[in-house]
Amino acid sequence: MTGYKNFFERIARIVNAPRDESISELELSDLGLSRADLAMLRSGAPNARERILSMASQFGLSEDDLNAHPELSLELAEKCGHCRQAKTCRDAIRSGSRLPQEKCPNSGFYSALSDL
Repeated sequence: MTGYKNFFERIARIVNAPRDESISELELSDLGLSRADLAMLRSGAPNARERILSMASQFGLSEDDLNAHPELSLELAEKCGHCRQAKTCRDAIRSGSRLPQEKCPNSGFYSALSDL
């Protein structure tokens, strides 16, 4: 797998592409995604990238820090996209409040990465 610079931007473009747009197998492979992964990502709550980056920042992590660990990207996106707290996080982002770390299914990943 290559090309992980700006992984989250690339994955957001693919996930948000119109359903009738053809996504090549090479493009999916480059990101380490299967068609099933793409379907799972598309079925989650929108704006997972924004929530992921906002929560990561609360742990002192930047997008570059996350891009340095592309092996976690799919799991972060899957958990965030299907999290029951997505509305809570969205509302916190909109109001400028802190996101609920204790309810985040990805908080363990963020915490571990911030300790590196």
